[in-house]
Amino acid sequence: MRLHFHRVPAWRGEPRALEHEALEWRQPDAVDLQPLLPANGPVLRGLQLPAEYAISRAGELGVEPFLSRFEARLRGGLKLVQVREKTLGVHEVETFARRVVALARDHGAKVLVNADVALAREIGADGVHLTAEQLCTAPGRPDFPWCGASCHSSEELRRAEALGVDFAVLGPVHATPSHPRAVPLGWERFRQTVADSGIPVYALGGVFPPDLEQAWSCGAHGIAMVRGAWQS
Repeated sequence: MRLHFHRVPAWRGEPRALEHEALEWRQPDAVDLQPLLPANGPVLRGLQLPAEYAISRAGELGVEPFLSRFEARLRGGLKLVQVREKTLGVHEVETFARRVVALARDHGAKVLVNADVALAREIGADGVHLTAEQLCTAPGRPDFPWCGASCHSSEELRRAEALGVDFAVLGPVHATPSHPRAVPLGWERFRQTVADSGIPVYALGGVFPPDLEQAWSCGAHGIAMVRGAWQS
């Protein structure tokens, strides 16, 4: 059985129960109906994911300027961030990540650490984000509340689904300075790749906030951004 779900951001009129006894509004993280069909579990979990997945940029902006922007974004409603710092030293990354987690906790936001399972566990992060290389070799889903993965093809996306991660990022959609040699997918190939995805997928690579509607129309859960998340 294959179930198809659709995002309905607005409507006119009042929903009516045509096939069931009643309708009731619930928050995705507070559904206590029993019995609940297993197929609904991943969908309700996916609904807890926001439309924006921000990826840190402290190595380029500087740790203190970045944390200032991060706190401002948290006050504005940012709820999901990945700590990914390839140019900082090991101890710098740990100190930085601890500060990110502390700030996020104050605002009810989730923090995932890129690649480093041990660091994510040590600092009490909400989860880990697997690289495409890790995705191919991981024996199982890391034991965290949340787990994401980077994908560049339909094959990697299927692997992410099989591993049981909560969501994936797919890209690059457009050319991006961080991956200058990567061939961009473009929106049409992105649409084709995520068409039958069983997990939420964020569009990544050269996307900015105005691209959210386009991403939604192509089947994305939302957008993942590095530069676009921290614009002044």
